[in-house]
Amino acid sequence: MNKLIILVLLITKFSFSQETKYHDPNLDLKNGENYYLFGNDVKFRQLPDSSSEVIDLLKIGTEIQILEKTDYKLNYNGIESSFYKVRYKDKVGYILGGLISLEKKKFKNSTYFFVYKKVEDNYLIIIRRLNEKTEVNESSSKLITSQFSIDLYDNKGIDNLENILFINYLGEACGIDGGGIFFFQTKTELKKVFEISQISDAGIYWFEENLIFPTDKKGVKGKVVYQKEIGNYEDEETNWIEIKKTSRELEWKNGSFIPNLKPEK
Repeated sequence: MNKLIILVLLITKFSFSQETKYHDPNLDLKNGENYYLFGNDVKFRQLPDSSSEVIDLLKIGTEIQILEKTDYKLNYNGIESSFYKVRYKDKVGYILGGLISLEKKKFKNSTYFFVYKKVEDNYLIIIRRLNEKTEVNESSSKLITSQFSIDLYDNKGIDNLENILFINYLGEACGIDGGGIFFFQTKTELKKVFEISQISDAGIYWFEENLIFPTDKKGVKGKVVYQKEIGNYEDEETNWIEIKKTSRELEWKNGSFIPNLKPEK
């Protein structure tokens, strides 16, 4: 099988049919598009400067329109973040880019917002969940790959769970991890529960992990099936491929998987 096709399949396995947005810490916010605030009590300023007059304080989830990126920057969350000229209702002012969510995801009474953070040479994702009572909960995780899309699902058949978020890595080159991070939304917290890896090196090997949920095709009621496949291309001329497969049923109980195959880092 063509190695590039294998890699594309790994990247898209968990994606929705809806339009997918890919995120990269080096990408600018798009002029003319609407975004939502990640920060709370965000200072909407007269000028692109941290000492400028404050026009208004805006709440998390407030919708704004990006007009243009400025040349003025401020270090925020370990990243050189630009001020953006934005429109809020009938007013025009400036907001620091690091306080603007990459995108917004919503399922029933939960709304999610996302930003990058950088610690030394490592990127993290910070996720804030806003519930129907306007209470804010936060979760974060180190990223293996800084480029990703965000998938939001229902509970996929898992009892005592509201919904599932998946940070879906963009493994667009050989040797780059195309797996991702699963977060489970319980009634009280958004919890990082599992990381999977999906790596391919054309002509040499591939390593693929998956979680199959109860409502997925071939899902098992009341169980989450962990699958791992390791393949090696021993000899291309004779199509010699060796594959090792692992499958194990997990149970979600008391806020964790049993057995715990991968202790949380």
